[in-house]
Amino acid sequence: MADPFLDTIKSLRSKAAAFGSEPLLTRPDGTVADLANGYIPLLANFTFEDKAAKGLRKRKAGDEREVPVYFSAVEVVRDNRILFLTGTGGSGKTTFAKYVSYRMATDGFRESRAVIRNELGDSHEENWKPGKLEPYYFFVDGADSLRTFVEKIVPELLASRGVHESGFQIIIDGVDRAAVEATELLGSVSVLVKSATNVRLLLLGDTKVCSCWVLPSVVARHDILPLLIIQRKRAAQELLIQDGIGLGSSASNPALFALALRAGCVAEQAEDILDEWIKVVYSYETSAEYLPLKAYEEALRTKGVDQRSTSALPTSLLTPAWSCSGVQQLLAARHLATLPIEEVLAFYYANPGSSQPVIRSCLVRLAGSPKAETLLERLLDRASPESHRAALLIADLVPKDSQLEQSVAELVLEVVERGLLNPMEREKSGRILSSLGDPRNLTALAQIPAGTFVMGSESHPNSQPQNSISLGSFRIGIYPVINRDYSAFARETGRDWLSPDGTDPERLNAPATDLTWHDAWAYCKWLTERWRLSGKIPPDHEVRLPTEPEWERASRGDQFEAGSEGLVYPWGTEWEAGGANSEEVGFNNTCAVGLFPKGRSPYGCYDMAGQVWEWCTTLWGEDMASPAFKYPWKNDEREALQGPEKVRRVLRGGCFSSPKVKANCTYRGSLEPAGFWRGNGFRIMPIISTFTLPDSLEALELPGNPDAPLFITFTTSNLPETGESWCPDVRAALPHINAAFSAEKAPNMAFVEVGQRPEWKVPNNIYRTKWDVHNVPTIVRYQLVNGEIKETGRLVEGEILDKGRLQALIQP
Repeated sequence: MADPFLDTIKSLRSKAAAFGSEPLLTRPDGTVADLANGYIPLLANFTFEDKAAKGLRKRKAGDEREVPVYFSAVEVVRDNRILFLTGTGGSGKTTFAKYVSYRMATDGFRESRAVIRNELGDSHEENWKPGKLEPYYFFVDGADSLRTFVEKIVPELLASRGVHESGFQIIIDGVDRAAVEATELLGSVSVLVKSATNVRLLLLGDTKVCSCWVLPSVVARHDILPLLIIQRKRAAQELLIQDGIGLGSSASNPALFALALRAGCVAEQAEDILDEWIKVVYSYETSAEYLPLKAYEEALRTKGVDQRSTSALPTSLLTPAWSCSGVQQLLAARHLATLPIEEVLAFYYANPGSSQPVIRSCLVRLAGSPKAETLLERLLDRASPESHRAALLIADLVPKDSQLEQSVAELVLEVVERGLLNPMEREKSGRILSSLGDPRNLTALAQIPAGTFVMGSESHPNSQPQNSISLGSFRIGIYPVINRDYSAFARETGRDWLSPDGTDPERLNAPATDLTWHDAWAYCKWLTERWRLSGKIPPDHEVRLPTEPEWERASRGDQFEAGSEGLVYPWGTEWEAGGANSEEVGFNNTCAVGLFPKGRSPYGCYDMAGQVWEWCTTLWGEDMASPAFKYPWKNDEREALQGPEKVRRVLRGGCFSSPKVKANCTYRGSLEPAGFWRGNGFRIMPIISTFTLPDSLEALELPGNPDAPLFITFTTSNLPETGESWCPDVRAALPHINAAFSAEKAPNMAFVEVGQRPEWKVPNNIYRTKWDVHNVPTIVRYQLVNGEIKETGRLVEGEILDKGRLQALIQP
């Protein structure tokens, strides 16, 4: 008796082999290139740099910025047993899935091929390592079909001894069509596959739908990249098509590239490519509206979700890509643009998420018309519950410096600050906010109170043993240092910076990365002078990196390790989905700071889990795996700032590609001080300068230029910037002192605290006997005179209040 299941298996195998002969690209003359011969190797958003020890590099002054070299989509399938590969509509997901199935079913990827990896034309062989696998390709058309697959087909596959022994690749395409039930079902099938041997799983879905899905950590995630210009040029040459066709920016989408090839089109805009293609398909104007009408009707029926057409197209004009969701959305938009405003709005509000590509294309077609202006105003109306999402959709379509643009700016700011919408939409909000001018105070400082906290955790040997640490109060950056601020430093000082997006208008509010430990310190020194001049910090304060205990205190507060996994996060002791820009979110890149308000630390600091690894002052040692400076933390040589270059420095917090075991408050990372990566950044903290009065005048060192004077203010205050003191003369003089020494080109000045009244009144205290100071406050000027450091002037008590005398002392 025939076994229906085995018959299905055989059918799937034969279909996989037949995929190679399916039509893929159509030339302007109507001839067709099939999948086996026309496939263009797709690339993934994962670089060789990312994989090589997480991309950690070293740099010398004058080094050129490296151009990323990307892995192919085939290679990320090769390197990940369970992979979720996403792309926008028309990005080639289904074509790729069928190509993989075809290669596995025929030559098993035995023959490698050269693949272009970037616009420079860097080429590397694409090799397959897992060996021969039997492919099983399934396309999901809804939640029911995915459920059947997960609950019936996969278990039967796993139970099939013959298939199991040979090894196989399960491919599930179109998982976005399963909507809200998808994450639970995909989580279940991932667990099943993980427990099996010699079984692999590839999931494919739409980026816009799937980006916010939370899946088990065993599922790796990558995006398909658009086609490079050089890829399109090479493909056109191989298909014997004239130069220049399909090179417009919109043709980087594989489906639109296919339409451009068929139409012989050089247009930039997607709508123009579609229109040129329709002219080729239907020569009569009345017939030309047939496809847009059908696409619109299908969009209404499916509420905008993946309008993949199954309608027949004349075989003489065959262009396979026309049926994909991305092209169908453009077709539907062409028809929607002819309808009244109320119908356009009704179409959007029926499904604000999945209808966005259609609405956007419709607005592009109507650009500049009164109808478009009315639509934009209605979409941004705050009375609408979808106004925030609409702002993201139309941000680049509203007129510059208009009230509409102001409305967009206000709406996206609310998205960012309140954590509205899903992470991918918030990421886009952050980019829009950057391009419009982010109004947040991104150099703000958090006040960390004095106290004792438990440092470390039992989650990793390098974080053990836990111990109690007492710290005084301090301030630290609420956010990591951002591109806008670091780029100002790099421009002013001429310092090398190899960041590929450091000056991108859409990423000015993202953390500055690709920075060495030395870069971070150089910025701190530069910022110290800037903030002193502006009065943000007093003259005796400086900006530096945090020590490891300071960083952990700001991150975890007084939280104790109490969660089920023995980890501590800024927000608590249990992982919070959507609490950080970590591996779980799937950005694989930095984003605007502050996008995850649920992840704030107890003291209001953002992005202390995930986003970027942050440099600390603390030394680690030379061995990456095991620190030379172990816990419990102690005040030993680990804070020696002039440590050798081969000694690694501590990094904290994890980054965008870190799992939760690293994206937390206690995990310790490290890197050589000359190393850098796109996942490394830093935050700053201002402190009172560490000036120590020597035992005698002969031992006093003048900072910087030896010809410049050093001023010492002898005072009673423990907090000179606030004027707290038992001496009224000190309280009166401090504002004058701070103002004078914060001015532009003011000389160096250090505060020396003489202590409280009983000690100060002792006749033989060091300040009276060694430094001839008998009253507070006293300002003394020291200079190099004939090779010796000598006192060259002083003001005492009320003399300091005389502005003229104070200026004469400072600038004689």
